[in-house]
Amino acid sequence: MKKLVSTIALLGALSTPLMAAEIIQLSVPNNNFPPGDVEGVRFSLLYGQTSNVTGVDIGILGLSESNNFTGLSIDFLAGQRVKNQFKGVSFSMVNWHDNTGVGGVIGAVNYTENNFTGLQLGFVNYAGTLNGVQFGFVNATQRINKGIQIGLINYDASGTFVSKDFPVFPIINGRF
Repeated sequence: MKKLVSTIALLGALSTPLMAAEIIQLSVPNNNFPPGDVEGVRFSLLYGQTSNVTGVDIGILGLSESNNFTGLSIDFLAGQRVKNQFKGVSFSMVNWHDNTGVGGVIGAVNYTENNFTGLQLGFVNYAGTLNGVQFGFVNATQRINKGIQIGLINYDASGTFVSKDFPVFPIINGRF
């Protein structure tokens, strides 16, 4: 009985690191050291790809990619791509979110294919649907659900506050 309990305890201790997320990871093209999801800090050099990142993501030169991201992303001469769900704050040259985003993104180009809730601050901002604020030179969306666009060119495919037939309005556009 004593050996059985010891064996079970040993197997449990050995299998725990396999199930746990990594606290620190270095992600480079085609390799992660150590492999697995991250709950802590990920450093991405040139191109890093990790399925799920929760915490701080620091990208250097290139693209930092994940399926789901929650936390703070800081990229130096790099961009961030999130394929599914983004929640947090990102400072990147390019913020590219294939699905939804919640939080704040600051970059030269900010793109969210579906719904974005929060603040997009950049030269060019796009959200499939917008709940929040777009502040930039060019702002675009398929529909402002509840929010405001402030910029030189503001495009809402569903129309502006002036007219549903007029999708572009300069300086400010919104729907509440």
